[in-house]
Amino acid sequence: MAGIDPTSQLASLIRTQVATLRRQKQSRPSLNRDSHTDNGLAQQHDMASVVAQRVRTLDPDDPQRERKALRIFLETVLLSELGQDLVGDPSFSQMVNHVVGQMDADPDLAAASSAAAKLLLKSAVG
Repeated sequence: MAGIDPTSQLASLIRTQVATLRRQKQSRPSLNRDSHTDNGLAQQHDMASVVAQRVRTLDPDDPQRERKALRIFLETVLLSELGQDLVGDPSFSQMVNHVVGQMDADPDLAAASSAAAKLLLKSAVG
């Protein structure tokens, strides 16, 4: 039986976490939520540029630079998908911590994450 591609595992893990957070958000009343505004903001911001800009601010001598770059990417993707209003939500940070922890716990996902982080760092500088 063939193994599952680590990239597919990573995508599946993120989709699961996003679905969980969406269910939690839908169960809470939303104040001043306008889906048209969210869609407009998502279109105005180029996600790759946002990630690259944030990654460029990382200290080149930081030993946790790869990990931080990947976290920036994950946060940006999730915020783009779920809405910027989650930026200050403690449960959002907990969810990102959980995703990163699950990725670190799986050797294949950890290797894929490291490769992705190196690519992020390289593309942000170049």
